[in-house]
Amino acid sequence: MMTKDLLRRIRNDLPMPVTIAALGREGPPGKISEGYFRFVCPHCGEMRATVNPKNNLAHCFCCQKNWNNIDLLLTLDYDFRAAVALLERWLTQYQAQQARKKAPHAPSAHK
Repeated sequence: MMTKDLLRRIRNDLPMPVTIAALGREGPPGKISEGYFRFVCPHCGEMRATVNPKNNLAHCFCCQKNWNNIDLLLTLDYDFRAAVALLERWLTQYQAQQARKKAPHAPSAHK
């Protein structure tokens, strides 16, 4: 079920670089530059869309357009519901991956 909380979590808790990496060739090219993740703006085509790590929103410093994960998929011609369903799946996978990284490792049985 699509809730306000789910939409908030997709916007805030799924890092945009993770979304763009998951899109692969379908997504815009991106890179880390000067400590920020930047990608080619789907609106103007310039490599000036920069993700603010504090709020997980991108802003293009060329055309002034703002982007979140949902906006990005909509510009790639995803239907809103399909975009939310895909992003929810990626969010679940991302959070599971992060939980595995934080889980303590069992002590080694080597003697």
